[in-house]
Amino acid sequence: MTEQRRTGNLPDLLRFYLPLAVTWMLMMFTHTIISAGLARTVNPTVSTAAYAVALSLAAIFEAPLVMLRQTGMALISSKQSFLVVRRVARITLLIFMAIVVAIGYVPALGRYVFQDILGVADELLAATIIAFRVTMLLPIASGLRCLYQSLILLNKHTTYISIGMFVRVGFMIVLIYCFSTFHWVVGPLVGAIALVSGIFIEGINAYWFGRKLIPEGEKTIMPRAVWSFYLPLIDSSLFVAMGKPFINAGLARMPDAAISLAAFSVASSFAWVLISPSQNVHQVTMMFGRNPADRPLVRKFAAAVAIISTTALLAVSFSPLGRWLLTNLIQAPAELIEPTLWGIRTLAFCPLILCWLEYNTGILLLTQATRLVSLAKTLNLLTTIAFVLTLAPFVPGAIAAPLAQLVGFASEGLVLQFGLSRDKHRLMLRAN
Repeated sequence: MTEQRRTGNLPDLLRFYLPLAVTWMLMMFTHTIISAGLARTVNPTVSTAAYAVALSLAAIFEAPLVMLRQTGMALISSKQSFLVVRRVARITLLIFMAIVVAIGYVPALGRYVFQDILGVADELLAATIIAFRVTMLLPIASGLRCLYQSLILLNKHTTYISIGMFVRVGFMIVLIYCFSTFHWVVGPLVGAIALVSGIFIEGINAYWFGRKLIPEGEKTIMPRAVWSFYLPLIDSSLFVAMGKPFINAGLARMPDAAISLAAFSVASSFAWVLISPSQNVHQVTMMFGRNPADRPLVRKFAAAVAIISTTALLAVSFSPLGRWLLTNLIQAPAELIEPTLWGIRTLAFCPLILCWLEYNTGILLLTQATRLVSLAKTLNLLTTIAFVLTLAPFVPGAIAAPLAQLVGFASEGLVLQFGLSRDKHRLMLRAN
């Protein structure tokens, strides 16, 4: 029992959690910086909407490369194994880059994907494709970042990752300022170039520190073993990443599509700065919930994170502060202020659901019940898509997408809770 105990008090838990929370908040803050830059373009509503659609599509092809972080942490134990993982990463990158280049530069394919599948209006099509030709570089940037961050995490030098995030934020602030002041680029390119450049900076930082941390062991691994571990992660990441484009597709088919898309983009980037700490709860559970006797502390902590985040978002969105931040800091257009505030108010309830499902996810990962976790995420996506495509026309556009996400998270949480309740005794035995 003593060996399983990772913490017996709140201070130890906070020392583990707070650096993760700060890093995630900074990451989400970069999207708020981008929203502020897009709001300063000549046609901010069109620019923000086009950027949102381009990013949501690029994120699908970026997602498999993000999984290199988990793959590297699990499989790299020597220079030979690092070289094998890197080779698999390169092959994966080549495949997905070939796809995005075809979408971005073959006109017929681009129109089919953006108009027929994602429902982008004619007035947004050109700007969206221009933005996508930049955001399609995200797989390269994230592949570099996540491969070498896995080495940093293996050696527990997490400060290096924090340094990279601070450099990324500072660089993006300077870049957005220059774009807004000197008009080096215009339209959705402001956001696309700032984001991709920032992640490349973060990736270079990870490479600089991570290349010195390759393990010296002699253990070997075959490419087949890497692929057998990595391919299921690719499948699940692609499936989950499809949620955002389908939400945008639903919004693109609504009246005032540009306003709905832009308001959802601004509201998400704003709200997720305070929602993002909830995404670390499963890591806290996995570290401090191994001993069942410590789980009440973790549950209380998760509940505290949820209540604090939700209260903060509601307080900001219903007070003059929220309107002031959107008007003066982000400088969102007047037509976006009210719908964005309603989007934030809806998203404010996400931490209450996220902390619940993240706690349960951590317990299930401890017991290796990954099929149930995968099933829950699948239902999340299907519920979100069904809601936004079928029910969204009956809901005001400002809250349709945030409400769809809430419904999706709730369905995921119910599946996890049902699985835990059904197999409680078996899972407790496997955890021990």
